[in-house]
Amino acid sequence: MASTSWQQMQLLKVVAEQMQDDTSFKKTPLYHYSDPDVTLVIGENEVKVHEYVLASQSEFFKAALRCGLKESQEKRITLPEIQPDNVFVVLNWLYRAPLRSHFKKDIRETFSDESTEKLTKIMEAFDFLQIKGAGRDYCKFVEERLQQLAPNTWEFRDEQTGNIVTILNEVYRAEGSITQEAMDRLVEHMVYRSRLPRSSPTVLGTFIEAAANLLEPEGRCFRDISLALGRSLRARIAPH
Repeated sequence: MASTSWQQMQLLKVVAEQMQDDTSFKKTPLYHYSDPDVTLVIGENEVKVHEYVLASQSEFFKAALRCGLKESQEKRITLPEIQPDNVFVVLNWLYRAPLRSHFKKDIRETFSDESTEKLTKIMEAFDFLQIKGAGRDYCKFVEERLQQLAPNTWEFRDEQTGNIVTILNEVYRAEGSITQEAMDRLVEHMVYRSRLPRSSPTVLGTFIEAAANLLEPEGRCFRDISLALGRSLRARIAPH
């Protein structure tokens, strides 16, 4: 019984910490500059926020609050289309609260199905609310992981290869980008894996196929991937 009680207390502690992180925007100077004047209905919660913060950065909120309809008169907006945790992510970004990486600490989980789905949903939330610029900040998290890749190693799982393309495309679609150095490091990482035994179909081949099959490819992403592949190929055929 004591063990069960302790586990419940730990679970409650984790939930409380998560909620505290979710609402860190309430601790920012922007939030305390004036009294909130808008109510967002997020799942079962009602959150007080500021029109000037929302409408100045989101075309969706600008239209909802200034269209003269029910939402603008009552200053009350319901967002059933977006998961509550992702609404809090958006609010933290709008209020310039410190962003938390959605990645787990284990670099091998960087492009897991869970991480990929989480980032995709976050980017979809920003896109739905017509907020620009978030991709540049989330690109930093991807960039940091790629810069950690050591030469002549394979630190991901083969089945995650398609997810790599998905994550890159999502941050590019949100106006982010990856540096040439980080993209080259990623390609060399996959080239190394493709040379190892039991790599069939090759990781690099799967990566190229996934890029070719993107439903909504972002041109800059496809360009940067192609350039990195080209640089890798030239380095291998150049005379030494």
